[in-house]
Amino acid sequence: MVRRSAEAVSSGAISDRSFVRFGGAAGILLALTSWSAVASYVTVAQGGAQAVGVQVFQLLYALVAVWALFAVVAVHQVARAQGEAWSFFATLVGVAASLGTMASALYTVAYVRANMALPDIPPVDPLHLATFGLTGLWFLVANVLLWRARLPRPLVALGFVAAADLLGGFVAALAGNEALVTAAALVAGAAGGPIYWLWLGVALRRLP
Repeated sequence: MVRRSAEAVSSGAISDRSFVRFGGAAGILLALTSWSAVASYVTVAQGGAQAVGVQVFQLLYALVAVWALFAVVAVHQVARAQGEAWSFFATLVGVAASLGTMASALYTVAYVRANMALPDIPPVDPLHLATFGLTGLWFLVANVLLWRARLPRPLVALGFVAAADLLGGFVAALAGNEALVTAAALVAGAAGGPIYWLWLGVALRRLP
């Protein structure tokens, strides 16, 4: 019985490790997908085929959120020893942000397809609560835990910069400052966010 229990624990540990490695791969894919989304936005979405381009951009943006689900849970598995309750809280926030981002992106795709044009699209997340607010909160809490877990300090510092950018974008959205919202989105989507996730994904896959 004791031996069987030990084998079960060992099997569970292997399963957890494989999930963390997959979460690392998801982080890398998140970065690549994010850059692809930005590229589609500045090329096709701003070109002659706007309706098609916006759909491609939003579908890629939804895929970013899908990858984030796996990466967020992988971070929880790595960081939970530094604070079980805080790690669980960050995971709930991260999952909510990912689901909110997916809902917003897929709603836009459905709206454009239904109208076959690009009228003013009613926003699902008008104050950017999911895309900026909750995502920024996840970055803040998760990187406090990752700092305590002794992951690379420059990586964690970049995570804090991303948190500041996202939370700043959320405050800008509350204030109705579209210029700052756009700037925050550009930094998060084209630079800080993808670089952070690419780096974190590699770090997760290298953990023993």
